[in-house]
Amino acid sequence: MRQNRQSINLLAITLLILSAFACQTVTQAASPEPATPKPVNNSDSPSPEPTISGGDVSLSLDWLVTAEELNSFSTDIGILEWKATEDTPGEKRICRSFQGASWSVTPNEGLNCIYTITAGSTFADVIDSMFSQGNLLEGSEPVDTSLSLDGEFAVYAGSYPNGHAVFDLIWMKDGLFYWSSVTLGTPAGETTLAVYQSAPQVIDAFLEKIIEINLEKSK
Repeated sequence: MRQNRQSINLLAITLLILSAFACQTVTQAASPEPATPKPVNNSDSPSPEPTISGGDVSLSLDWLVTAEELNSFSTDIGILEWKATEDTPGEKRICRSFQGASWSVTPNEGLNCIYTITAGSTFADVIDSMFSQGNLLEGSEPVDTSLSLDGEFAVYAGSYPNGHAVFDLIWMKDGLFYWSSVTLGTPAGETTLAVYQSAPQVIDAFLEKIIEINLEKSK
């Protein structure tokens, strides 16, 4: 994974989706590293934390998905031996990155993050922040996802300069927003949308499962 535009070395937004169905249309995946995640409030000065159930939010790395948990539901997508490669703690965001092994020569890489949100921020503000920080790539667009979730959410599809497709689930709930993402190689002549349409439920379910684990652990 190569260094991206931000100074902190955070691994790519990548969880490779492989299944018997998807393998027929998806080629080798590898992607550049995303920009360093930043909260919606990027001010250097202290700001009020959002609240959940009347209490101050204190983000914990324990809320993030673990390699063991990834391994427990990644067999069907063809990724094995997930290992955590880096934790990025913070007051306003926490992230964990991973590498896994599959048929791809390039290691599969994963990312899971949780952010606090400045009071009064809307879902549109969250998306704007993701674009402005480079975490959602220019040209990424929302897809017609099959997901039905509690809270505001969207799945975005985009393309890296190397031609691979990237799919990001952004889920805003209870004063926090959650981010999971996958990249998939695109066969010659295929579009990002075609890659998504080849296995939309597989892609959606994998992204959703990661954040469901975050929500369960944060209770």
